[in-house]
Amino acid sequence: MSDQAFNAALCQSGSCAVSAGRLLPQLRDATRRCSHGVLISSGCLLRAHRCHAPGRDSGAYLVVQPCDTDRRPRGAAVAIGPVISDADAAAVTDWLTEGELDAARLEPRLRLIVQLGL
Repeated sequence: MSDQAFNAALCQSGSCAVSAGRLLPQLRDATRRCSHGVLISSGCLLRAHRCHAPGRDSGAYLVVQPCDTDRRPRGAAVAIGPVISDADAAAVTDWLTEGELDAARLEPRLRLIVQLGL
């Protein structure tokens, strides 16, 4: 169980929907074990081209924002994905419940590098 506060947003639209449906119960359980965790079901988080391919399941994506207990952000948000397999889901939920939400502690295959065009 972790005391680290966080908001976790899980994409449940488009090509994420199938994998997100399998991942949601595990994330829900992990969030309940974290006294200050919040799980958010979201629409598309990436707006990437892959997100608009109909009928394509290429894993679910989520963004985790460490925060304080008043929900103010603490540090950088961590983009995660694709979460494809049960092993991926277990790695993400273990990472959440360990309490140190450092991207470097997440399995390298699950670290998503997001480049924003400003």
